[in-house]
Amino acid sequence: MKNYFEFVKELPKDFKRNGFFIFLTYFFAIFSYPFVRASTGAIFYESYSSNEYSFATFVSIIALIFIIFFSSKLQAKIGVHKLYFLLGSATIIALLGFHYLHASGIKPMAYGLFATKEIYIVLLIHLCLAFSNSYFSMEQLKRLYGPLGAAGSIGGVLGGQMTSHMARDYGTNTVFYFSLILIFAALVSFYQTRHANIEEKEKEKEKVQEQSPLKSVSGIGKYVVLIASIVALTQVVIYIADLQFNIVFEKVVQTKDLRTAYLGEIFSYTNLGTLFFQLIIIPYALVRVPIKYVFYFIPFLYLVLIVGGLGLGAGSLYVVAGVFILLKACDYSLFSASKEVMYHPLTKLQKYGAKYITDMFVYRLAKAVISFIMSFFLVQNATYLNTIQIACLALWIVCIYFLFKEQKNKNFHLNN
Repeated sequence: MKNYFEFVKELPKDFKRNGFFIFLTYFFAIFSYPFVRASTGAIFYESYSSNEYSFATFVSIIALIFIIFFSSKLQAKIGVHKLYFLLGSATIIALLGFHYLHASGIKPMAYGLFATKEIYIVLLIHLCLAFSNSYFSMEQLKRLYGPLGAAGSIGGVLGGQMTSHMARDYGTNTVFYFSLILIFAALVSFYQTRHANIEEKEKEKEKVQEQSPLKSVSGIGKYVVLIASIVALTQVVIYIADLQFNIVFEKVVQTKDLRTAYLGEIFSYTNLGTLFFQLIIIPYALVRVPIKYVFYFIPFLYLVLIVGGLGLGAGSLYVVAGVFILLKACDYSLFSASKEVMYHPLTKLQKYGAKYITDMFVYRLAKAVISFIMSFFLVQNATYLNTIQIACLALWIVCIYFLFKEQKNKNFHLNN
């Protein structure tokens, strides 16, 4: 079997060039995120408290859903490269505008900053990966996605560390302005791939998408509902952990620049944890351990972390931050990879429908619903929050049981 370097060496020249710029785009997009998220997060807490965090998240998700819908329509007219540059440029302008107005004393502009940082990273990463999926063959993707994910994680680690040091030495505003340069670097990198030919694959994709997502999963509806339920429960558990971290963080870290520096470190360690899972845990777990046990392992790991960390260690920023980092790292890596395996036995059309329902719709709907509920009831009691998480984990385990039972009934062939 060819190693990775032999595989890359045999790629056509244009594939090497475009592949390089795709890697660079992905690196810069994730590299920029700790700068943007830490600086805008610190600015948000300068004006508001964790009481408003849930409502800000809800507003951001609703805005993201609308922007994804309209950008999909716009992409068909102007193409992915012009759309990417347009959305990235709009992000830079919006961040500058909201920042200027907030500095001028218009407090609600902090919501604009919060929403923009939530939206831009989803759009830039989604379009980059969608383009990669259309440009490279499946065999090429199998070889390239691992290194691509590692490049992104390294960007997140470096970005988080640089954010922390820059915030302490030069302040939050410097971090914020530097993030805009990094976003522009991602736009320039992606635009270098504009001559890549993806017309045939795009036409094939359009044919697949002519079938509605609901019709495409006819006959496997129960299987898809169970995957979607697990995705929704995961988002509830992680969102509450995120909320608990923000409640403690706001009380313990008091100044804007220290908040920016601390958040930078959090994002750096999260990406470091993700990289560890990607390089060490996933290659072993998905090859040598039956996927059923991997699926059961994740909620049990979350349960230990929540009871031991967010329960017994509630109130300690280090403990709560540690739990939050591990939950996010596992979600980005092990859970994401194992979830993709569950789509494997489906047909191409069924995969499109299932992934659209779970990844595009249910994922965001679950986060929108829980953030809306938390903003409405303003639940901050750690015991209540942990109880909700444990109940969701129990339901998660039940869904796994029925998921594999349904898989057996449908005679799906997986390593379980």
